This record gives sequence, C-alpha cells and structure tokens, in this order.
Amino acid sequence: MASPSTRGKKSTIVRSFQQTVVTIGLRAAFRTLEHLAPDVGGRLALRLWCTPPRRRTVPGATPPPGTGGATTFTGPHDGAAFSLEVDGGTVTGRVWGSGPLVYLAHGWGGSAGQLHGFVPTLVAAGYRVVSWDALSHGRSGPGALGPHRATLAEFADVLAAVVRAHGPAHAVIAHSLGASATGVAVLDGLPVGRLVMIAPLADPLPYIRVFQHRLGIGPVVGERLVAAMESLVGRSITDYDLLSRARRSAGLPPLLVIHDRRDREVIPADGAATAAAWPGRLYRTSGLGHGRILADPEVVRRAVDFVRQTGPDSTLPADTAPPADNPLPADTAPPADNPLPADTAPPADNPLPADTAPPADNPVPADSAVPSGLDQIPGIPVERAHPMSQGAA
Repeated sequence: MASPSTRGKKSTIVRSFQQTVVTIGLRAAFRTLEHLAPDVGGRLALRLWCTPPRRRTVPGATPPPGTGGATTFTGPHDGAAFSLEVDGGTVTGRVWGSGPLVYLAHGWGGSAGQLHGFVPTLVAAGYRVVSWDALSHGRSGPGALGPHRATLAEFADVLAAVVRAHGPAHAVIAHSLGASATGVAVLDGLPVGRLVMIAPLADPLPYIRVFQHRLGIGPVVGERLVAAMESLVGRSITDYDLLSRARRSAGLPPLLVIHDRRDREVIPADGAATAAAWPGRLYRTSGLGHGRILADPEVVRRAVDFVRQTGPDSTLPADTAPPADNPLPADTAPPADNPLPADTAPPADNPLPADTAPPADNPVPADSAVPSGLDQIPGIPVERAHPMSQGAA
C-alpha cells in the first residue's frame, strides 16, 4: 500500500499532467476562436479570468455557523457571526472585540481565516475587528456570476457594504486582490482612517497581458475579453489602476505597504509603486512569499503599530523607485517562471478578477489568494455558457 507521501507525489504529478493537457487544449481552442468566433473566445476567457482557485478544505478549519459573542480572540471560531446581502449574494463574517473598527480583507481565492493572525493583537490593542469571506469565497454565497465566479468589483462592493453595516473604518488591513479592491473603494470615496496593503496589485492590465500570453489568446479575442470585463462591471478597466488614480488624488489616508521581495504571485514592484504613488510607507520582507507573509509576527506587529498611530504620517517621496533588487516597473509582467499572479485567472494567488488578475505560482496562498490561473483550470466547468446575462454592480 502506498504511503501518504507517495500518494501525494502521484497526485501532484497527475494534477500537473492534467493542467498541461488542459492548457494545450485551451491554447488550441483560443487559436481557432481568434479567427472563427472571437466573441465566444472573449466570453470563455472572461469565464476563466473570473474563476477563483478551488482550495482544499482542512477538517475543522471552517468556522461553524452560529452566534458567538467573544470580546477577546480565542480562535477563528469565536466572535459574533454576521451575514448581509450584497449584490444579490450573502456575505458571512465574524466580529471580535470592542473599540474603533478595523476591517480585514482577504485576497482572490482566499478566505477570512487567512488574516486571523492579526485579530488577537488588534483586539488586545483595543479594536473591534471585522472579517468576512468575499462572495463566492469561503462560507459566503455566490455572487452575480454564480457559484465559483467573482470579480474585483464585487470585492470592493462587499468591503463598502460591510463598512456601512458595521460603522466607520478606523483602518483596513487587506491582502493581495483584497488590497487592490480596498484601494479602489477608497479612491471611489470610501472613508478609511488608515490603510495597510499587503502585496497589492497595482494595475490589472499587465496581468491581463500575461494571462493572454499563457493561454495563447490573440489580439482580437483579447480585445473582446477587456470589453466583456468592462461591460460586466460597468466601468473602464483603467479605473482599477491604483497608480494613476492615486497620483491624481488628494487627501488619501495614510498607507503602509508590506511586500516580500520574492513574492511569486504579485510582482514585488507593484508594492513599491503603490507606496510611491499614494504616497505611503513601504516595508519589505524577504523569504515570506505571498502567503506566509500574513502569519509573520513582525508583519503583524508593524501593521498593528501603524494602525495605532495618529496624526500626520511620514511617507515615501512620490517618485521613489523600487530598490535595485526589485527593478521591475509597476507594469512589468511577472517573471517567465511565474507569469501569472495568484489573484488572477492567470496568477494563481491573486488572479485578478474580471477586472484584475493574479499570478499562477501560488494561485492562492495558503492564507490568501489570487484567482487561480492555469493551475486551477482543470476544475473549471468550461462546457457551460458564461452567464453574461448577470452583471456585477
């Protein structure tokens, strides 16, 4: 009888083979659709782009339904449970502590539990902490596109709805695509006192280009993809470019960006560029990657210390350039060995939803996520038509 480790290796090999076969098949399909049916190709590409990665559930890791009332954090299953309707879907989450409100926003393909490491320290510091699962993620219901489909726009809508339901945001701590969605919400007018972005995607367009390259999507289908994205969310894709919008904005809340130099899901230069454009502070880690960074004690300490600060904030000069060890410009595509971020259909951890896309090497960090890219494609039921009749607000 095979040992667990042997079975695990075989399973990985099988999944890798399946993904390769599916990728080859999709590339062939997109080559054909480029010439014969570009509109169909655009809808198929959008379907893949808007599909978060499927995460394996660890027994006992999912909080049971019910209503707790913990004022201190003793584990992810305590706290007061809540639910609310957003864009026709049901969002579920939990609340701990009392005091000024701090909101925790996870990334593409992730769940609220990925940021639970911040809760004990925040509660002990005198804050009321709110976390939730985005639509089509975790325990929350499906969004406008149906089960297992989501968009960056929905992430931003959910954050705004949760804040309206619970009260003014003293601070938001957000990861990956959740950080991008938070930035969009703030730029759209959501009042936030202080903001911590961990591994934020600065602009979806570079990830869209990588997604197109990985799947062999030609220029005609590529144009249909972007047009379908914009039609779905009702606004231009450029509205999700944090850099250009931040440079044109005034009165933005103090920002701390935390990003690992070796993040393989979201281009590290995105974090530096976001901090420079806002402008805000930048703290770089080494060796934590895209997911483990959320559980690092020093990252938690710095984030909470920043949340606790008051008054004017020191920032990086707006023209600060990324350090030499991370020279990629903010719009540079991910390295060849990991062309897709995880928060996007291409990138696995932060694939960028219909309006953004994540890398594939870590489609959704164990503690966060970018829509899974090619790594998740085998689980996508592409045989059904894309529900284009449904839209995201």
